[in-house]
Amino acid sequence: MARIDPTRHFLDNLKRFVSVGQPLLFLLLTLLANASLAEIYKWVDEDGKVHFSDRKDNRIEQELVDVKTTSSDWSRFDIKVEAVDVELTEQEHQYIKDGVNHVYEFFDSVMFFDMYKTVPVNIMILKDRSAYQYYLLSKDRGQSVASYGMYIPSEHQIVVYIQKDRSRTFKTIKHEVSHAVVDTIVPYAPAWLHEGLAEQMEMLERDQTGLYFERHLDNQRVVAYARDKGLLKDIDQFLKLPSNEWQHSRMSGQGPLQAQAGQFLSFLLSRPTSRNFVLRLMHNFNRGDRTLSYYLVDDNYIGGVDVLELDWRNWLQKQGEPIIRL
Repeated sequence: MARIDPTRHFLDNLKRFVSVGQPLLFLLLTLLANASLAEIYKWVDEDGKVHFSDRKDNRIEQELVDVKTTSSDWSRFDIKVEAVDVELTEQEHQYIKDGVNHVYEFFDSVMFFDMYKTVPVNIMILKDRSAYQYYLLSKDRGQSVASYGMYIPSEHQIVVYIQKDRSRTFKTIKHEVSHAVVDTIVPYAPAWLHEGLAEQMEMLERDQTGLYFERHLDNQRVVAYARDKGLLKDIDQFLKLPSNEWQHSRMSGQGPLQAQAGQFLSFLLSRPTSRNFVLRLMHNFNRGDRTLSYYLVDDNYIGGVDVLELDWRNWLQKQGEPIIRL
């Protein structure tokens, strides 16, 4: 999905868990770093209710939950960066490669996906917006000429251009790398999750203590404005929107969907319990589930949709802390 400017785009277009097994999954996901955990099994009863257990029961048909629980053996990828008619400093080259590897590391060590199955993408950096638009037109991607960057799956390629604020170019690269990763490993991820993760990856950094997110000030400003004007979608409506309708609404400027997706992911990733909700959804969709996100909340978020909405609204008062440590 092409990276667009959420601020300008928006302003311009003005049960609680009832299954006995559920707490076991919650415990598993809050202790994923512990490599000695037992295997977890999943099954669906005759009423369609999903259950989890750490015991094998031969009387029923169970599925072994495929969630990696061992410590990450992360290794950096060699990233190919091609700068066309533009000079990048050695420091900028290194920052781009570090940023891409940070995104890959997030999906490997936080979301527990095997990143060795993901083909590293090639990154092309063009000199200016005109060169970028011309390149997209040559690739029959004219619908995205107003964007800042784009991931082209057929060529495993990310294309961006140098913006006046060069740091925004590097954030756009991380945004599109996220799309490349999710498109490869979770092809059925809903649009809000796809875009929300990409928005968050823009703010992903690393220091000696590990990965962390900085606050996305553009999205914070857009969401604060939309909240004050009553333009934010309620979470139940947000999660019920099919991906094609979500993308259509986003591209047509019908509300701050992109910024809201980014801030909603910031909220979800800010606490271990809600972070586990994202993890469960990602692995659910990775296994081919195409259920609308709304219908997965009650089984995967403590308190269900009502509590999720309440927690989100409370978080919106300050829109989180300046730094989210992972």
